[in-house]
Amino acid sequence: MPSCDACGAHVSRRYYRVRKGRDGDLHGCPSCADPATIERQAAGLDTRYRQRKTPDGEDIPRDAVATDGGQRDD
Repeated sequence: MPSCDACGAHVSRRYYRVRKGRDGDLHGCPSCADPATIERQAAGLDTRYRQRKTPDGEDIPRDAVATDGGQRDD
């Protein structure tokens, strides 16, 4: 039975086949990480949080970010 290459927990063959990274290793499972982090690691992406910045490198104020998916009406 396959196991997670990160923590050693047992996973199903199907889980291993579907979730393994491009390198063939399973970088995380429900026993050792949350699903979003697992997917980002398997894709080779950075998993650390970064504060949003303007094009000139300044922090974007929290109240300037639309949370409904649309543009702010100012």
